[in-house]
Amino acid sequence: MKRFLILATCFLALLTSISVLAQDPQGQPGPRRRGGANGEKRMKRIDINNDGAISRDEWKGKPEVFDRIDKNGDGSLTREEFGSAARRQPGRLNQMDTNNDGRISRDEWKGAPKRFDRLDANGDGAITKEEIRGGRINRQKPQGN
Repeated sequence: MKRFLILATCFLALLTSISVLAQDPQGQPGPRRRGGANGEKRMKRIDINNDGAISRDEWKGKPEVFDRIDKNGDGSLTREEFGSAARRQPGRLNQMDTNNDGRISRDEWKGAPKRFDRLDANGDGAITKEEIRGGRINRQKPQGN
């Protein structure tokens, strides 16, 4: 009976330790969330004093950007505020689409003209997200001769 109690106690201790190790730390972005490991690395790089927040002194960007990210106005950026800003940041192509029609015309394009011509697969004078995805796929596939 004494052996059974010792064995049962050891088994329960093992199960408890496994469940604790399997949990995600709260407030920490994991690699599958937006920002993921790269966002966490950036946060750690900017957070010089390692207090888990970015102060105005640690911030090297524009002050107005800091103010926009600092939602509660307390003068520091938490992981949540920092991660939320990363999720809201529009992509470069969305920024180029100034008339918000879902297409980038030659007038809206900020890159090299030859690249525009390459991405405009159907030659209609505008680039869509599908054409951009297609261009990426074609670049990744080896060209057969």
